[in-house]
This record gives sequence, C-alpha cells and structure tokens, in this order.
Amino acid sequence: MKGALRLVWFGILIANISWGQTEQNPPRNSPSTSGYLQSAITENNATLYMLGMNPLEVKQQKAAAAQQGTNPAATQQTNPATGTQQQPLAPAPVITGQQPTAVSPSDTSKMYVDTTRLPKSTVFGHDYFRNKNYQMFDRTTDAQAMGNYVVGVGDQIGINVWGYSSYSGSYTVDQTGSIMPEGVGKIYVKGLTLDKAKQLIRSRFATYLDMPNSQIEVTIIYSRVISVNIVGDVFNPGSYAIPALNTAFNALLASGGPTDMGTVRQIFIKRQGQTVRTLDVYKFLLDPNSSTDFFLENNDYIFVPPASKVVSVGGEVNRPFKYEVLDNEDLNDLINYAGGLTAKAYTKSVQVKRFSGGQFVLQDVNLDSLTKAKGKFTLMNGDEVLVGTVPTEIFKLVKVSGAVLQPGQYAYSDGMKISDLISKAHGLSPSAMTDRAYIIRKNADLSSAYVPFIPDNITKNPSSAENLKLQNLDEVVFFDKKTFADSTFVNVSGAVRVPGKYAFASGMTISDLLFTAGGMKPEAAGTRIEVSRYQSDPSGKSPGTSKVVATFAIDSSLIIQNDGSNYKLNAYDFVLVRSVVSRDSQMVVTLKGEVMYPGNYTLTSKTENLVSVIERAGGITQWANANQATLIRKDENRGIVTMELDKALDDPNSRYNIILKPGDEINVPVTNDLVTISGMINYPYKDSLGFINTPYNSGKRAKWYVKKFGLGFDTYAERSRTYVIQPGGTVEGVKHTLFFRTYPKVQKGGYVVVPYTEQASIDKAKALAKDGVTSDGTATATVPPKPVDWNQIIESAMIKITGLLTLYVLVTRINF
Repeated sequence: MKGALRLVWFGILIANISWGQTEQNPPRNSPSTSGYLQSAITENNATLYMLGMNPLEVKQQKAAAAQQGTNPAATQQTNPATGTQQQPLAPAPVITGQQPTAVSPSDTSKMYVDTTRLPKSTVFGHDYFRNKNYQMFDRTTDAQAMGNYVVGVGDQIGINVWGYSSYSGSYTVDQTGSIMPEGVGKIYVKGLTLDKAKQLIRSRFATYLDMPNSQIEVTIIYSRVISVNIVGDVFNPGSYAIPALNTAFNALLASGGPTDMGTVRQIFIKRQGQTVRTLDVYKFLLDPNSSTDFFLENNDYIFVPPASKVVSVGGEVNRPFKYEVLDNEDLNDLINYAGGLTAKAYTKSVQVKRFSGGQFVLQDVNLDSLTKAKGKFTLMNGDEVLVGTVPTEIFKLVKVSGAVLQPGQYAYSDGMKISDLISKAHGLSPSAMTDRAYIIRKNADLSSAYVPFIPDNITKNPSSAENLKLQNLDEVVFFDKKTFADSTFVNVSGAVRVPGKYAFASGMTISDLLFTAGGMKPEAAGTRIEVSRYQSDPSGKSPGTSKVVATFAIDSSLIIQNDGSNYKLNAYDFVLVRSVVSRDSQMVVTLKGEVMYPGNYTLTSKTENLVSVIERAGGITQWANANQATLIRKDENRGIVTMELDKALDDPNSRYNIILKPGDEINVPVTNDLVTISGMINYPYKDSLGFINTPYNSGKRAKWYVKKFGLGFDTYAERSRTYVIQPGGTVEGVKHTLFFRTYPKVQKGGYVVVPYTEQASIDKAKALAKDGVTSDGTATATVPPKPVDWNQIIESAMIKITGLLTLYVLVTRINF
C-alpha cells in the first residue's frame, strides 16, 4: 500500500513537471523533452525524499522517467481495443490551481489565492493567513530588503557614497556570487545577509575611497525571483515563483495558508531533502523576541503536515478559541496562548472534557495547586477546557435594614458588634424605634432565629450587654415608628374647590378641613354642611352604619352658623357641603336657521316650551319651513326628537308644543320645494347616492311621485312597505284597507323610500355567490333558494276569500 501511494505521488510530480509548458518550457514531444525531465527530476529530489523514498527508489523512478521522456510511445499510445492512437493529456499548470504565466524580471504578479474567499478560521493562527488586510510582496521592487535578507544570484545591489568622496552604481550578483564595482574589484556577497554584505562592501571601498569622511548606503534595488514549492495541508499546493524578498510566512500566503487540518506550529522548511527550519506561527505572533521568520532559497519546500493536537478553551480566558498545542506543552501553555485568565476566573477547579475509553469524561484540575507545585497537566487531542467563574455570592458579610441612614450589606469581621454595624450604616434614622430591634440569625439547619435587643441601651452605653457580637450572615433589623402609625383620614366633598381625602390630625375642625380643601365655592352660599360619622354596633351582631351627626347652615357670605367652624372632627368623618345651581350652569338652548334672532337662549323656567322660545327669538322668517324644523336633544344623548313646529305655532296649547331641556338645539331650515325619492325605482339616472330630487306638488302621494318621476316601481320593490319621512322627522307608511293600499301624502322636503323585497336580497346574494364573494367583498358559499311556505299562501288566500264573501252578502242584503 505504501509503495502504491508513493507511485501516485511520483506520477503527480512528473505530470506537474513535464506538462507545465510555458514560454521557457518546451513541448513534451520536442527533442529537448528528455533533458528537461532529467533536470527537473534532479531539482526535485527533495520532494521524492520528503515523500519517504529511499535513494534506491529515487534512482529507479528517475530511470523510469528518463525512459518515458525518450520513448515516442509516451507521447502517442495505441489503444489495444480500438487500434487508435491516444493523444497525451493536456498540460498541467506550473502553479497548482493557477494559470501559468511568464515571469518578467520586474513583475512577478500572479493569480495567488484570494484569501477573502477562504473559510473563517476555526483554529487560532489560521486567521493570520486568511486576513484580507495582509498582503505578500508580488513584485521584485515592492519593498526594501531587511538586514537579514540573504543575498543571492540575480539580486541587484545599489551602492551610493557621499560626503568627502562620491560614488554611485548598481551591480547584479552574477553566477559566481559576486559583484564587480569599478576600481574595487570582485566582491563575493552570495549567501551573506544584507547587513554583512554592507560591512564587506564598506571595508572594500575603504581601500579606494576616503570612507572615514564619507557615508555609504547599500540597498537591494531588485530582488531575484525564486521558485518555492508549497505542499501538504494548504488550500492550494504547488510551485510558486515569488520575489526573494518574501519570508517563509509571506510565501505561505500565496497558497492560502494551512487548511483547517493543517498545522501552524510545525511547518517544515526542507532544502535538498533536509529540514533546515521549522516555523511556529504562535511564536511569531505572540513572542516578539523570537526569530522564527526567515528568507527562502530557490527550490525550497514548505511542508505543512496535519495538526496533531488541537484543544479548545472557553470560559474566563481573554481569548477563548481552539488552539494547537505541541507534545511538550501543557495546560498553562494553553492558557497563555488564550491571553491568560480574566479577573473572574475560578482557578480552584478547571474542567477538562476528554474523550477516553469510548466515552466522554470530565477531569477537575486545581490550577492553583498545579502552579504552586510547578506541575504539568498534559493535554490530549480534542480536549475541551472550561475555566469557570468565581462565585458572585459573598460569604463574609452582615446586613442591616430598616430605620438606619444607610441600609445595606457590610463586610463582616471577627468580634464585630451591633454598635460597629450601626456606625457603618451612619447611625439610626430620627424615626427609628429605640425600644426594640432584632438580629435575624441563620442556624446550621438554615432555619432563622430572632434575637431581640434594645437599641437605646446600645447608643447610650456601647459597653452594655445589649451590644451583642454579630455572627457571619447576620441581619440586623431596626423598625421605623411610621410603620406602626395608623393612617387615618377624613373626607370632604361637594361645593369645595379641592374635594377628596385628607390626613386626619387630632383636634382637627371643620374650618381646618375646609381650608385644606381650598375653601368653599360660591354656590355653597345659602346651603348647609353635613357631617356623617361611622358608628359601629356595640353588640357586634351587625355591621356599623354612617349617620349624620351634625348639620350647620351657611349664610350668603359663606359663614358657617352656630359656631360650626370650630366643630371637632373624628377620624374617618365625611363632610358634605351642599350647593345650589351655580351661575355658570344656567339652562341654555340654541336656535338656528330661519328665526329672526338665532342664537343661545336661557330658559326662564324648567317648563318653558318651544313656542315661547321661538317668540322670544322674534318668530320664524317668511322663508322658514316650519314643517321641516328639527330638534336635537343632547340631554342623556337622546339625539333627534320628532316634532311638528307648524302645528305647535298654530296651536300653542297642543301636544306639539313640547317643553325644552337645557342643551336642546332647534334648527328651522329654509323652505325646501323638492321631494327626494330613493330605493327600488326604475329611474335610470339615479346619482351615486341612489336617490333623485323632484319638484313638489301639493297634495300628491308617494305612489304618484314614484310613477311620475321614478318611472314606476322596480320589479323587486316592496310596494306595501313604502314610507315617507316628513320634514319634521315623522315617518308615515302605506295603509292597508282590505285589498286597497293608501300611500301617504308627501309634504315639502319629504323623503320617499321604496324598500326592496327579501327576494331581491336573495337574488343579489346569488349573483355575488357566482363570483365567490358577498356584498362586503368576502368569500361566500352559494345561497340556497327560500323554500315555499304553502301554509302561509293558503292562509292568505282564505282570508281574502272570506272578505269577498262577506262583502257580497252585505251588498245583496242592501239591494234587497
């Protein structure tokens, strides 16, 4: 199995190398293919060794690849089943998941992984590579090289000297690893850091220029392009061409960084099959003194293996999250990575949830004891650590409540006494009871015990035996005198400015109460004051009753007679000040419309009638229509009152001359020479309100108006229910005499209404039901037809026949 996996990896490597055709890479079937493959395999020995192959296996795979590169059958193979030649697979890109592009000397921009599209990190450290604000240097001139940058072949070095001497030049490190400044000679700089290269160049220029009196600057003008192979658990493994200015961490950014499975603690840098450095993101991020970041060389490999131990920590830590820990790290290291504990962390019991033996188990760790003993608690992969919160309940306290200036909880100390607690509460309140107080003490079984004491003895003599020692969690209660005071009151109502309930005081008089209630109103003049008092049944067999115990007259000057002002009240007395009708509550009616002087009129008595007020207003005008006058009564919200003003004016002694009430509103309109017709008539141009207006004809009945102006009754009209609303508000309907109908006469301004039959309502509902709606727009079912009531039909027919026979008998007898 292991050998098969190696062959698969090797096949992928060969495919990536041999099919990566760029402008510099010849096609696979070109004459130089074999040499290209041999050199590519030689340069990638490190990958083969990293995959676990021994030198003999590497040699065998290289020989097989060389044979494949020179064998024409490798480019065109024959399918034994069809006899046709198969074309080779399409070329694979140089960078896994990216389109191959040529690299110019000044720009190495590529389609690197878009970190903004990567999933949100779940393990601390991954976000370093997925942060969209972090960018790598993708051009060789993007940034200035740092002092630890390692100079290599292809770098362009700038040298500037100023001061007593002057010099300027730029030089490219050649294949020998050196530069050749004029007059100085060859300087070998390959493999040196930039800082050491500066020292070497300065020392060499000192033999040529006056350097003690001059300044020199050495910079990297152009950084070489190197090829870096990033493999393992990264989002986009492959080979990347990047400027050498990028560190190992920058290079990882090109591939998107480690996946959720990838480690951030043990990232290996391999060079020629050997691990030369190990990257630890945590040290890089959390330890400013570490030097874990460094520069790469051409053909270096960055290998990201899976994380071996990931644990989570939550609760009272500053940065709860998942963290990767190494084998030699313990619980304290995890807490340090999480930013340490918060101020509320409970360190005596830290819970660790662990999967062990096929089930989850909990382990409690005393972090204080562990730290004191300098011990270690080893973590396992998948552990969940929870740091709890210290209990918020305070166990060393005493409480004081009631009549003190500052009630509340206070810290308890051994030997603390009641006087000490009183001092902490800033003393007793002025209304505190000093003859009794209690200590409420919790017993061992959590029951409460009341310990009485006398506060007055403690305040006068703190050394007295009353000054008891307190125990932890004691509560001292001081009582307020207000709590035991009865809340008594008296009531006053009637003609006073502020009626209501008032606190009772001993010796309180009627004068005192009236003054407190704002005094008497003017309408109290000439009335009396009544004092009612509750009297209980001495035997207790029946409830008590209220009786009037005193009555005092009030003169026109609001002076209480018979020395009533000094009458002393008892608690719960009820004082009533009688009143007469006030001057601002006179009886007023309103006249509107066609009267000579419309406006408000005060009723002269409670029996003044309609004609009297009309006469006081100068009578009605010549344009008034007394038949159409209306009365609206606001007393008790009675609304419209039907009346016949014309008959009342003709005969003031008739029943039509009604007595008016305060608030009545009489409206006498202008004569209306029109008659309104509405309802089920055949007139085709009824307006949107459903009625028409017609000229008045004296003495005509409702049927005449319907036929003359309404084109007759509609099919669905209920003729027998036709009625007329006369101008005064009276309603007159059709009168029935045997088989004859007598329609009412219509007065000026009358309103003729022709209602529709019940069958019309049913037919309308049927029509709407076909559309699935009712008349109000809601869905409905089909309305069933009304069943025929044969009993009613037979009964009606018999009544009519009987009437005809009776009429016939009377006629024959008269003729005889």
